[in-house]
Amino acid sequence: MSVVLSWIVGFIKIVFVLGTLITIHELGHFTVAKLCKVKVNKFSIGFGPKLFCKQAGDTEYTIRLLPFGGFCQMEGEEERSEDENAFNKKSVWQRIAIVLAGPFVNIIFALIVYFFIASASNYYLNTTVLDLSAGPLYEAGIVAGDKIISVNGDKVLTQREIETIVEKAKSDDFTFLIERNGVEYEIPVVIPYEERGYLGVAFSDSGDVLYIYKNSPADKAGIELNDIVVAVNQRQTSTATEIVKEIRSLPNSEIEFEIIRDGELMTVQAQTSSTTQRFFTLLCEDIHPGFFGGFIYALDETGYYFTATIEGTFGILTGKNLDNVEVMGPVGIAEEITGTKAWSDFFYLMSAISLSLGIFNLLPVPALDGGRIVIFLVEAVRRKPLSEKLEQGLILAGFVLIIILAVCITASDVIKLF
Repeated sequence: MSVVLSWIVGFIKIVFVLGTLITIHELGHFTVAKLCKVKVNKFSIGFGPKLFCKQAGDTEYTIRLLPFGGFCQMEGEEERSEDENAFNKKSVWQRIAIVLAGPFVNIIFALIVYFFIASASNYYLNTTVLDLSAGPLYEAGIVAGDKIISVNGDKVLTQREIETIVEKAKSDDFTFLIERNGVEYEIPVVIPYEERGYLGVAFSDSGDVLYIYKNSPADKAGIELNDIVVAVNQRQTSTATEIVKEIRSLPNSEIEFEIIRDGELMTVQAQTSSTTQRFFTLLCEDIHPGFFGGFIYALDETGYYFTATIEGTFGILTGKNLDNVEVMGPVGIAEEITGTKAWSDFFYLMSAISLSLGIFNLLPVPALDGGRIVIFLVEAVRRKPLSEKLEQGLILAGFVLIIILAVCITASDVIKLF
């Protein structure tokens, strides 16, 4: 694919994701506003100059030139109105429902897309062990064919849930409940923290480079997709296991790779970083859950990312547990979107962004939906609204805070590009 065509496809992807997610967010507000008989002055898909305009009842519907979202403009939303169908004339609970509808739609959209991904592909790994090489689980006696039912008493549905429980545990001691030939066994496993070398690349069994993580040591060293690693530090290798073993044994070290690229033998120098965590080797079966099973996995996926987003947001606000938290703004998100290859990866990322957008809008910042809900709840307790001047001042302050945060995050995203 040429560079120009790649840019065009990437641009279309960005427009589709951001345009769709912001539009459905505003459509959520619009739908509930109409149900509550609020006068909606304008509903637009896109921004900028009008391409299409139609007046229907009290509402002007438009399609605009810049397809990066849309807006829903309600009477009495920004400035209070005496119109009996104005937003500010509705009850507190109706206004909360209207404001809540936007984030709610984003969260439900993520659930629906996760459902279709789970139903249409072998995207998930269950908990039946497919392969198990040397490591804590293997040494404890778990074998291929065992089905892991729970870890430390917590039931697990996917391999990722197993990994999450192990990662977050405070102790190195674990109890795996497994099912083998119809019989359940409790197997104690010790998984200690270890320091290992990290390169940021995934290999096929024969040593071909299948994936490179952005900004990883491999990415910075110039290793490319489809490179074939044949030696590490002048030691011949023929399998991914041998390559990975060498990399892991050399944290924060200079490594020389002999690779074959486009039929030519060449040498690449890479500086590994290090990572300290509980390491264990496990590969479970991939599954096609089908239509009804897909819903269960969609709920599991939504719950996982919902929890992860809440924990990440809390970590940012409190300054705690930031090691595994990565914040991205529009530039970082655009880079991730354009980097997707398979359709499942594209829609999987779109779902994650939609879920994050929904949760972000629920934060109690006055310019966001969550902040406006807080203002309405204060009004419910006081039994009278805040003064219009105070309410607009709070929203303006929240808006300024968001702009400052967005500028800082965008600057960070741009720096990462270089």
